[in-house]
Amino acid sequence: MKKTLLVLLVSILSLPAIYAQNLDLAKFSKREGFVDFYLDEEKGKIYLEVEDLEKEFLYVSSLTAGVGSNDLGLDRGQLGETRVVEFRKTGNKVFLVQKNYGFRAYSDNPAEVKSIQDAFAESILWGFEVAQKNGDNLIVDATNFYMQDTHGVGDRLNRSRQGNFRTDASRSGLYYPTTKNFPKNTEVEATITLTGQITGRELRSVTPGSDAVTVRQRHSFIELPDLDYQKREFDPRGGFFSISYMDFTTPITEPILKRFISRHRLEKTDPSAAVSEVVEPIVYYLDRGTPEPVASALIEGGNYWAQAFEAAGFKDAFRVELAPEGMDLLDVRYNVIQWVHRSTRGWSYGSSVRDPRTGEILKGHVSLGSLRVRQDYLIAQGLIQPYENGTEPDPKMLKLALDRLRQLSAHEIGHTIGLAHSYATSAENRSSVMDYPYPVITQDSNGELDLSVAYDQKIGEWDKWAIKYGYGTVPAGMSESEFLEKTLEDTYAAGYEFITDSDSRDPSGAHPRSHLWDNGSSASTELERMLELRANKLASFGLNAIQDGTPTALLEEVLVPLYLMHRYQVEATSKVIGGLDYQYKVKGDNQPNHKWVPSSTQKEALDALLLTISPDQLEVPKHILALIPPRPYGYGRTRETFVSRTGPVFDPIAPAETIVDLTLSFLLDETRVNRMYLQNLQDESLPSFEEILNEVTGNLFDSSLPSGLKTEIKLMTETKMVDHLISLAKNGAASNSVRAISRAKLDELANQSITNRNSSALLSQHSKYLADKINAFLDLPVELTVQETLKAPDGSPIGSESMTCDFDY
Repeated sequence: MKKTLLVLLVSILSLPAIYAQNLDLAKFSKREGFVDFYLDEEKGKIYLEVEDLEKEFLYVSSLTAGVGSNDLGLDRGQLGETRVVEFRKTGNKVFLVQKNYGFRAYSDNPAEVKSIQDAFAESILWGFEVAQKNGDNLIVDATNFYMQDTHGVGDRLNRSRQGNFRTDASRSGLYYPTTKNFPKNTEVEATITLTGQITGRELRSVTPGSDAVTVRQRHSFIELPDLDYQKREFDPRGGFFSISYMDFTTPITEPILKRFISRHRLEKTDPSAAVSEVVEPIVYYLDRGTPEPVASALIEGGNYWAQAFEAAGFKDAFRVELAPEGMDLLDVRYNVIQWVHRSTRGWSYGSSVRDPRTGEILKGHVSLGSLRVRQDYLIAQGLIQPYENGTEPDPKMLKLALDRLRQLSAHEIGHTIGLAHSYATSAENRSSVMDYPYPVITQDSNGELDLSVAYDQKIGEWDKWAIKYGYGTVPAGMSESEFLEKTLEDTYAAGYEFITDSDSRDPSGAHPRSHLWDNGSSASTELERMLELRANKLASFGLNAIQDGTPTALLEEVLVPLYLMHRYQVEATSKVIGGLDYQYKVKGDNQPNHKWVPSSTQKEALDALLLTISPDQLEVPKHILALIPPRPYGYGRTRETFVSRTGPVFDPIAPAETIVDLTLSFLLDETRVNRMYLQNLQDESLPSFEEILNEVTGNLFDSSLPSGLKTEIKLMTETKMVDHLISLAKNGAASNSVRAISRAKLDELANQSITNRNSSALLSQHSKYLADKINAFLDLPVELTVQETLKAPDGSPIGSESMTCDFDY
């Protein structure tokens, strides 16, 4: 008996592999293309026919139908990760393996290459069970692969505290209308439902049901391009995004980390010609769902880039046009500009599909938020106040909004052709569309506004230099490194510089010219000009700012961007104080060494900042307060209105408090005051932290008390200064010396400066309150809690870089 069982076992083991299913492929709908697949529509299944094992290709996931909330960031058409993958058979399984291109080996020695490959992990993205063979090919059931939440929607919702979500297979399935196959790319789409109790406000506001969020996700398998693309080395001065990797076969005498810029493949038909047509132009297609006149503005603005490519020697190399009927915007074969709707205004951004091996951009993908144009329109509405005759708007409002969209189109396309933000160019005559522009609005001696040059309507000069660096053809007789260095040095010699997000976005930044949403070669001069313009427009602000039939309480929505119109220029001006003038210098180039901002420039900046917190600048005019009643039924407060400490009544102090907190938080940022202290130790001609502190407190804590609401504005400003000083004295990121100086100033205020202010009972009471608060902190510094800060109405994006970009106004 045992011998019989043994023979039977040996016989079974010697049989050919028996696969899990016996499929009748003829009954299925076969779609031939890059990776052939079969659709069993009766059972809702999909089978891949794997032909080429261990052959690399690209795998890109994306979100075809989104959630619709700016804060959650799950937009229609959002691209996911780009991966280099391959199919690899192991037993009765086929793995989808993501290759690790962060660590490489370019060597003729197979053992050396293998040692490096084995040193770093790969990622198996999925294991497919082989259903059966079809000749030499393997048929695998890919249904569950396509039903997964590859884009990470559930994880994003969970992290955002919108609830606890997981994929529900019973409510998910293939989406056939856009599941297609082409010779070089395979596109499969699925409807994915995530279930769980919705607890977050953001998600609840955009989802019809209370327990389910349904989206659509795309999976794209894409043929890798050939390796004829020529990589170009990255330089921090050039303004381009980059890829990087470690090449372990690099000689010890050279850097192991390799960096190359990201760009499209662009080749001249005649490389020897100074200006030549191209083998294949870069073409962008605009979403047909974009309405007019927006569509025409976006096409016009996008086509600004043709000027830069022409200047770099490429004729008819770039164009933007309306997408043909039926074009799939997520198809990797097309560069696109899509028009994205969300429930609130938010960022626009430029993404791309890149070859991780080389950095070549295969697809530019711009996403433009549809509500941003309304915010620019609102800014113009507050400035022009066009509704004197009822409801007919001023055409200048629409022109300003459309001019911004032209600039925005060029900006986001710029990211998708490889360019990073260039934030110093607003100080250089608006020399780049890659800056974040605030509208340049001027007025004549009669107070008449000029919005005609609010936004530049062409490509910038820096942009032309950047395209020459990134795409330009190397002339005969010159090496590529020589060409690139000369281009960069010529750029700087022409008066242009490149400074990007890492040195500009943080409010604690030190660069005196690289800021977001600013204008002017002098930050303080521009701030003073804006304060004058703001004061004039507040003085005339009234019911002409809204249409007939609009609840008058909604004047507040128009007032907010006008009252806060200088908020970004305040931030820019603050960076001048304790500021350092520097570039991304490399050894041997023609850029100057870094240096502290001159003392006179820092003092001008401080004077301008002190203007922003003077009661005259902060008071909301009485005639405006008389026009804004409590909110009517159905029109509650929003994130676009001021926070109130007075219940339903418009709080006349809250706008002032918002500005005071902004100015003081920028000025007394712990890293900024650390620099103030240190700059004076290095150069006694520069203002010290103590000197600046004395100037501010001397300006604020005098013995006079203005009349009316200015009384409370002055007292509030003094209290805020004390609160910010207490916070600084407690801040562990501030240096010990800065904290000591802050404590000393607080002690001086409590026990000397404000002790004898007896010109009025209110001022005396207030001074005693501040002294008691300060002394309570000095006695028990850990336990004192300063007053809660009011949240400012939403600002950036004023009407728009991030996610990549862009994380834009």
